[in-house]
Amino acid sequence: MKTMISALLLVWASMSQASELVTLKDGRQIQINNDFTWQYAQPQKKEAIEAVTKSTPAVVAAPIVQPKIQGTTVDLSSNKPLLQLSDSGVDVVLNAANYSYGELVIPTAITNQSRQSVIQVQIQWSLYDEQGNRLQEGNNAVWQSIKRMGDTYLRPQTAADGKALHIAVPSHNRYQLKATISAVETR
Repeated sequence: MKTMISALLLVWASMSQASELVTLKDGRQIQINNDFTWQYAQPQKKEAIEAVTKSTPAVVAAPIVQPKIQGTTVDLSSNKPLLQLSDSGVDVVLNAANYSYGELVIPTAITNQSRQSVIQVQIQWSLYDEQGNRLQEGNNAVWQSIKRMGDTYLRPQTAADGKALHIAVPSHNRYQLKATISAVETR
């Protein structure tokens, strides 16, 4: 009887230490222990190489897209819009400029053609005289909503007047302007 109990205890002890080997979808194997722990099972070298080559997709690098900088001549005697900039479904129109109180003022209008609400649009610009000498450059927010106030967001498929660019420069009849949308923040 003692030998039978000893044999049963020996079998039960070995079963309590038993573990289960499970194969994952990607081919790796894990060992699940009865004490609720687990660990990766060490595959043989050939299997490890095959599993890595099967489960690791080739990495394809996407090209870096440079922002499209557009340029135009700012003629203060013209009433036509200067430039239209587009990025991520947002269009910004730089309207006809005027000069007052030592500043070149360029009104803006924004259209949201994307599917998300726009909370901020920034324009990076450089202003030159007719000879190509840089007068000013900057980065201005032409649309800025109030944080966490949904009724101030520029909703999809809507348009609104943006903030005008006020650039302090000497008075000229013509300027050269280069601009791009530098940031669009959506929610």
